[in-house]
Amino acid sequence: MKKMMLKFSRRERLYLIAGSIILLFGLVVYPATKAAKAYRLEQTEMLEDEVALLNDLKEMLKDEAAVEREYEELRAKLHGVGNWLFEGHENPIMTQSMITKVLNELGPDLGLDVSPARTSIGDAKGQMNLNVRGRGRYPELLSFLYRIETYRPLIIVHDMDVGAPKPNPKKSKSSKSAPKEKTKDPTLGFRLLIEINCRSEEDGE
Repeated sequence: MKKMMLKFSRRERLYLIAGSIILLFGLVVYPATKAAKAYRLEQTEMLEDEVALLNDLKEMLKDEAAVEREYEELRAKLHGVGNWLFEGHENPIMTQSMITKVLNELGPDLGLDVSPARTSIGDAKGQMNLNVRGRGRYPELLSFLYRIETYRPLIIVHDMDVGAPKPNPKKSKSSKSAPKEKTKDPTLGFRLLIEINCRSEEDGE
């Protein structure tokens, strides 16, 4: 290699060395520098995100006392309206059974059928929505609604449908020859969407 270099003139040797340096820079140094710059940029962005997160946490810590005060105020208000809330149960099935018993006591002659209703994502803890179906005469239905409205704890009625019940095919066939009896108060079918709210064991203390 040394003898080969001696064959070139001084200027050619300089050109060859300069070309080698440029080639080395283009193939090794520049890509390494570019990769190092990209890495430093990525690390800088990560640090900026962490700093922003820490600043947000500091702001939240500043509001901690205010949040705790608000929580205590809400708990105090909750104790003040405890008679509006049902006793809570850990098992929703037990809660539903309890409400079913209450509703049957309010409307003993309505043949009530109680089932869970679809709940929304934003439902509060201790809230339960139920579908209530039944059938009865108009005065019985009015009495049932009045008892719900005046019952404590609170039962909220969100939706209500009332209409003539669907005829029973078996009964309709057997009653074709029989004369129709006119009744003053026909039987009505109805559906209610109700909401109840239960207090937790902590709130009951």
